[in-house]
Amino acid sequence: MRDRIEFKTPDLLVVLIYLVLVTFGWLNIYSTQSDTLELFDFSKKHGTQFLWAVISIFTAVVVMIISKRFYPVFANHIYIIALSLLILTLMIGTEVKSSKSWLDVGLIRFQPSEIAKFATSLALAKLLNKYGFKLNTIVNWLKTIAVIALPMGLILLQKDWGSALVFMSFILVLYREGMSGWVLTFMAFTIALFIFSLLFPLIWIISGIALIAIAIMWFTYQSKKMFARSTICAIVILVAGIIYKYASGNDVEYDKFVTLAMIAAIIAGGVSLFLWSKKIQWYATVFFFCSTMLVYSVDYVYDNVMKPHHRSRIEDMLGIKEDIKDAGYNTYQSKVAIGSGGFLGKGFLQGTQTKLNFVPEQSTDFIFCTIGEEWGFVGSFAVIALYLTLLIRLLVLAERQKLPFARTYGYCVVSIIFFHFAVNIAMTVGLAPVIGIPLPFVSAGGSSLWSFTVLLFIFLKMDSIYK
Repeated sequence: MRDRIEFKTPDLLVVLIYLVLVTFGWLNIYSTQSDTLELFDFSKKHGTQFLWAVISIFTAVVVMIISKRFYPVFANHIYIIALSLLILTLMIGTEVKSSKSWLDVGLIRFQPSEIAKFATSLALAKLLNKYGFKLNTIVNWLKTIAVIALPMGLILLQKDWGSALVFMSFILVLYREGMSGWVLTFMAFTIALFIFSLLFPLIWIISGIALIAIAIMWFTYQSKKMFARSTICAIVILVAGIIYKYASGNDVEYDKFVTLAMIAAIIAGGVSLFLWSKKIQWYATVFFFCSTMLVYSVDYVYDNVMKPHHRSRIEDMLGIKEDIKDAGYNTYQSKVAIGSGGFLGKGFLQGTQTKLNFVPEQSTDFIFCTIGEEWGFVGSFAVIALYLTLLIRLLVLAERQKLPFARTYGYCVVSIIFFHFAVNIAMTVGLAPVIGIPLPFVSAGGSSLWSFTVLLFIFLKMDSIYK
């Protein structure tokens, strides 16, 4: 009786948005089936999606009935089950489109990677809220990274890059739980360097990094006189190196030679600052060295780690190569479909790009182009507004949680849904490479809809126990 808690119904706004998105998704999946007029034809995708919608809603009810103590107590058990399914998939899984990420159980085929998303969310929430656990030691960081990296690595072995990248969204959860904002800055800077290295000459990138390193020196050291002296030393080293290059006829490539000269110059500047100020602060030198190494590693990663179709999609997105007949075909046709919808759209079941199947995977990864063509700008804006309202509401619910476990899990839910929503729409309009990310609650796919439902309603269960 002392543990008796007054329950309330789940947050009605979130449930309403969920039902609207599921229903709207089902209607648009039906619209992509150009050769059927039956609304409940279970041999078609919209028919099986309807069955999965019913199963998902029933699962949501079951999740709401289960005791609130079940999820934190059995979080690690669910996580271990998810890892076991991922390992089993590597052993006996079915390969679909070069990705071995499906398990066949009787008449049902599902992706264990979808289960791993909410399982990892539960395990991460439990780990981060252990008594005395803080992200301020190497051991704790290694534990946290391991929880995220284990399922991510297994999914990468399945060659499912899209699902694996979803686990990167947990960085937002770690930021909320106390991780330094410098980590986010570092990740953003790393992505920017990768993109710039593909778009611009190497010497431009290295020069820009050098200027940033000099700025760090300027603002780090209080004595501007000392900084001026160290800068003179650095310039002397740099000029001497360039003169040596041309005077000796050295065969080192120009870009690489200038890079080495800049490294030597900045190190010389750091050493001279130490000699004059008796303080060793290597911020600028470490920044420049690490950034330069990253820039030089881009070519290796791009040529040896990424698959040819990944490179083709990135090059198409960045405009390096335009190939609307192969790598860029899906995105090109998607943009044509969305643009042809205009302001109000062509009308339900009236989309020509949709009916003639110009866009492959139109009911799954590219479902948003069907929305844009048939419902136009108004319909697209309404869908985006629904997702933003859902995410904002979930953030409000997460922040009001009394239990840290529930708050952390709530942020995991927001991060995963936001990643899928943002990347999927960016994919269809050419702002992100095509990596196979479904639109939550809308795209066709039974395991995707079911897992998103479980992910969401576990959090609604945690929230429903409070007044």
